[in-house]
Amino acid sequence: MYIFEILCFLKKHQENIKQNFEIHGHNTSKKYDLHIRHCSTVLYQKSVRNTGIKLYNKLPKQLKQIDDYKDFKKQVKNFLLHNAIYTTEEFLQFKGV
Repeated sequence: MYIFEILCFLKKHQENIKQNFEIHGHNTSKKYDLHIRHCSTVLYQKSVRNTGIKLYNKLPKQLKQIDDYKDFKKQVKNFLLHNAIYTTEEFLQFKGV
């Protein structure tokens, strides 16, 4: 539920977070991922925003490209149920993403 809620929150407020191509002009494979701001404190590194961006960036491309919020929620829920991921660490290390 935690991962699902964070991903839905970020999708809803995605326009407030910059993408990598907005930060630099390099043509990389991750240019459409959300930009993770550099932080020196553990408190910010473990914050909902920072952790959420990492989780969101690990989603499959086809899920990130869904524009409709309700459809996004439905697809992410199905993805999480089918892959049985229980912790944020498991999600970040999941090879199927």
